[in-house]
Amino acid sequence: MGNTCLVVMYHYVRDSATTPFPEIRALPPALIERQLDWLQREHHLISLHELEAAMDGHARLPPNAALVTFDDGFIDHYEAVFPILRRRGVSGVFFLAQRPYEASPRVLGVHKTHFLLAHLGAEAFAAAVLREHEPALVAVDAGREDVFGADRWEHADERTIKHLLNYGLPFDEAERILDALFARHLGPQESFARELYLGEPMIAGMAAAGMTFGYHTRSHRMLSRLDVEEQERELRDGVAWIRRLTGQARVSFCYPWGGPKTYTTGTVQILAGNGYSVAFTSVRRRVDLSRDGRFELPRIDARDLPPYVTGEPATPPGEPS
Repeated sequence: MGNTCLVVMYHYVRDSATTPFPEIRALPPALIERQLDWLQREHHLISLHELEAAMDGHARLPPNAALVTFDDGFIDHYEAVFPILRRRGVSGVFFLAQRPYEASPRVLGVHKTHFLLAHLGAEAFAAAVLREHEPALVAVDAGREDVFGADRWEHADERTIKHLLNYGLPFDEAERILDALFARHLGPQESFARELYLGEPMIAGMAAAGMTFGYHTRSHRMLSRLDVEEQERELRDGVAWIRRLTGQARVSFCYPWGGPKTYTTGTVQILAGNGYSVAFTSVRRRVDLSRDGRFELPRIDARDLPPYVTGEPATPPGEPS
């Protein structure tokens, strides 16, 4: 029996070239199929329940265990991913943020940034942001990788403006700028959000078919930038909300961005105190039950695995050997 698990992390899954936003970097469904071929050939795909049971000491993991997870609750996951997983008999874990499900749905700030970048291009988007808020110029610094971690698929010019909006500016100012630019270039947020994120009936149908859902905060803000009370507001309603949507007894969590400096020891305590079962980071290596706490489980990005590369990396990019 094994003591480790390869947890794979996905986000957008679509044929971007056929959409109004061809520059959104996504994994096409055909590539997901090829990756699942490899995973099912080389690994034993498990459910989140099996991983939780192993962490609780009630079972052992099978050799070469692997789990697939999908962040942000995109409608892609219902239209493209769900049919593939159901056909293969695989249970995935899908993480939802709550703000798109409020009475007036909102696009999460991280996704406003993605779609404005895709629409305008990095240079024009950066210029538009700086026109909205000239003092932002002083907030750009050279220490970006200390917070977000290395990402060899992201262009440097995009990374600078993403860092500014997600980390450098006060939340309210970043939201004001993004709201203004989104309205100007992409239109009303409510209709965009309804087309971007899973609907509640979709979630219920996926859950009934064996998919599992977890929480991804209320608004996808970086938790390490919040004080304890603000973190509590981001996290405390998640377990009850996911249970209402799905009927699940246990609810997992994944951190926005997920690097070691994007949450705090206080975050871990809040998760434990509010009844979450486990939590996932974006630290790129296998879960090792002998060393990893239940609220800091690492994951490997899908682009670090075949067919992007020839095999699973011994030491994932950006991680110490």
